[in-house]
Amino acid sequence: MAERDVPEGLIPHRGPARLVRTILDDTRTDVLVCGGRIPPDSAFAVDGRAPAVILLELAAQAAAVQQALAAPAGAAARPGYLVAVRAAIVRVDDVAADVPLVATVRRTGQAGPLATYDVTVNGPGGQEILTATLSTHAGD
Repeated sequence: MAERDVPEGLIPHRGPARLVRTILDDTRTDVLVCGGRIPPDSAFAVDGRAPAVILLELAAQAAAVQQALAAPAGAAARPGYLVAVRAAIVRVDDVAADVPLVATVRRTGQAGPLATYDVTVNGPGGQEILTATLSTHAGD
């Protein structure tokens, strides 16, 4: 599959708050691979670096993209909320802003509006930076 931009309006994040930029692979219904970066003008970036824990947000945005792509065609966009982070392992203290990052999300369970995802964020050269299990709630 060819890399493509995440469509505007698919997730609500805008400007430097939007960390997920591209869809790299969506050939499986339960797994999505997205490309992203921490913008240099992000509120979290200081002297070109940001705390690596911010990559939880990148992973959550990738999960939101996966959720939106799985919705029925023509369905109204629904708000989504990150409700739990479990078993998070962050392997570095900080990451450089404006470097390519890859977030892989795998939906491991769903019950109504609740979903669980195993997530991994890799940096340049495939270095694993973060792994975690995220739980989300879609809906009002």
